[in-house]
Amino acid sequence: MGKIITKIVIVHSSGNELAHGMAGQIRDWLFHEGRSARIVETSREAAPPAETWAGAEMILTLGGDGTLLAVARAVQDLSIPILGLNLGTVGFLSEMSPTDWRDSLTAILRGEYDMSLRLVISFHVVRRGQEFYKGYAINDLVISCGSLARMIRLDMWYGNDHLGTVRADGMIVSTPTGSSGYSISAGGPLIYPELNVFALTPICPFLHAFRPMVMPFEKDLRVLVRDADVDVYLTQDGQTGVVLAPGDNVIASRAEKPLNLIRPLHSHYAHKLKSKGFVRES
Repeated sequence: MGKIITKIVIVHSSGNELAHGMAGQIRDWLFHEGRSARIVETSREAAPPAETWAGAEMILTLGGDGTLLAVARAVQDLSIPILGLNLGTVGFLSEMSPTDWRDSLTAILRGEYDMSLRLVISFHVVRRGQEFYKGYAINDLVISCGSLARMIRLDMWYGNDHLGTVRADGMIVSTPTGSSGYSISAGGPLIYPELNVFALTPICPFLHAFRPMVMPFEKDLRVLVRDADVDVYLTQDGQTGVVLAPGDNVIASRAEKPLNLIRPLHSHYAHKLKSKGFVRES
């Protein structure tokens, strides 16, 4: 059981007319239920200012997982619980649908929910001894050559332990939350979402010389870009990123604060895996 929620910020991407209409409908319903609610439109070009979230006890995102991920990164340091209503395709992170939101919200607003605490990756890129770029990743960090099928060479350390050098199309560093995304498509494992571990999954490694592995996030992971004859990209959650250069170090660790996702009491991980097609019953 959770605390009673009275102040909600409803977030949707600008230009999404379905989400815009539903946001107004939900806001009016929340007012009728005696709650405070306001609507915020976001865009990929610019994150909302910090004062956008002032006083919020819950953020309700309307859209797909991409909308929820962008909001989660923006409020990572604030520890505001997030609940997703899926208007996209897969919607693995979202707990509500357009058909059941009233029943789900009624229970959640009176405290009938659990909090799912998810590991978040905090990372920075070091170039010639200086921090060049930093951020958070909710799902994954991906080091790759983009659309070109060219191999890059990466060295990896876990703390002081050298994990190895790999030639591959790229490398995925995935949280348990993101294990059901790009990582599993590249042959990585599904991981229970509330574990404090990460998955290291190579993308098409040369001669299969590096196998996917799961490790506790107790030490920093360091990935050194050894060499590449094409541009190398670092992307976070498949949404934003930066171009890397040979000699760059990507250093990833477990963020100080977890992502707080609100989970209705009727939500179960095994059921979600089945409903999204990750597990098929014979």
